[in-house]
Amino acid sequence: MKLWDADLRDILRHWRQRPPVVLELRRDGYCLVRVHNGEAELIMAQDIDPLSTRYRERLLESLRRSVQAQDLSGSPAATYLLRGDYNLQVVDAPKVPATEMLAALRWQLADLLDFPVQEAVLDAIPVPDTEGRQIFAVAVRESVVQERIDLLRGVGLQPFYVGIIDLALRDLCWLLPEEAGGVGLLLMETQSCHLTLVQGGGYRFGRPLPVGSAHFSDAAERADRRAASEGLALEIQRTMDFYENRFRRPPPSVLYLLGAPASLPEVLTEQLGRRCRHVQEILPQGDMRCLLAQAFAAELPTP
Repeated sequence: MKLWDADLRDILRHWRQRPPVVLELRRDGYCLVRVHNGEAELIMAQDIDPLSTRYRERLLESLRRSVQAQDLSGSPAATYLLRGDYNLQVVDAPKVPATEMLAALRWQLADLLDFPVQEAVLDAIPVPDTEGRQIFAVAVRESVVQERIDLLRGVGLQPFYVGIIDLALRDLCWLLPEEAGGVGLLLMETQSCHLTLVQGGGYRFGRPLPVGSAHFSDAAERADRRAASEGLALEIQRTMDFYENRFRRPPPSVLYLLGAPASLPEVLTEQLGRRCRHVQEILPQGDMRCLLAQAFAAELPTP
């Protein structure tokens, strides 16, 4: 699934000469990963103060230096958007031929978006076990996609693929042991986190939650940390209840955490009760910040 890709014939020659790279652009920095012989290799991880008045300028300067220092100029490049950049929701699939799907979907979403549907880039992900009756509709402003393409070109890379973080998280779930009900993954960032449910390798559901690692910092009061963990447990519980009721399937019995405070797995195990048999922290080798970009590399199309 992609929101944008280039004609692979146009980049095939460059691909053979240079392995592709993946850019993960976060709210507070970025990382670059190179894909070579089926392996994803970390090139650079860089934090940038998101409150800096020169954030974008510093981002571009740092990316250009990294591309030049690693001799990546002209390399095919892929990236993905964060959840706040696009709209994803379950809708009834239009009853039209596949070739007319996106055109029909455009008018179906017209009243559901907070921007003109004429400005939207659309794609769809099948909802498993609905026999094609429902789809996950993805919509993003064309200007948002174009901005990411222009950024890649501006630092000397050759963009060929723009995807979404939901499917990058799905790709990361492929690396985890799958239990009954599939795999649940909670990726925690500074101010929020993202819950993803995968079963049989297929994307099942995803939802951002308004609790992040900052809510568990040492500077926070103990009562505030407890309230944050209880609030997070409640949001996870509600998400799994919705998933079970909406899709008539049991949610995963094991939840993996990435980037969470050390105390959170035990607390969530206690608070989630019957919903999760076990909550486990993922302890990746290497830089955790780039684990998602490395997993996303598995989704890249092969020319």
